[in-house]
Amino acid sequence: MRPGAKSVRKIIAGVAIALVSACASTKEANVVKEVGLISDPTSSAPVFQQDDFLGASSGAVDALLGSPALTRKEGNGEYRRYALSSCSLIVILYPDETNEISVAHIEATALNSGEEKPDLETCLAAG
Repeated sequence: MRPGAKSVRKIIAGVAIALVSACASTKEANVVKEVGLISDPTSSAPVFQQDDFLGASSGAVDALLGSPALTRKEGNGEYRRYALSSCSLIVILYPDETNEISVAHIEATALNSGEEKPDLETCLAAG
């Protein structure tokens, strides 16, 4: 065997091992992604939509968002503010025609005073 042939074989073997390892890693990442263990950054599904809230009970809203940062009773209604990732969500609950308290209005506000008011759909989509 020539002296350089052994080195070339080692290099070829190393490259082959690296390629096989890369294929296995890609396959494992795809399996993890398929079962939902990691999020897909290209997914554009909104976290929340208006329909998730309008007409919902206070308990249903709390189940989605956790406890509100602020709750205030106003007559027969209730004002609630929830902190989301990029905005605050204002939820107004009023009794409906069956006298059940449910969400009648939602609105997005800035997390910090002086910031521009965010778009509601963008606020909800970000979660």
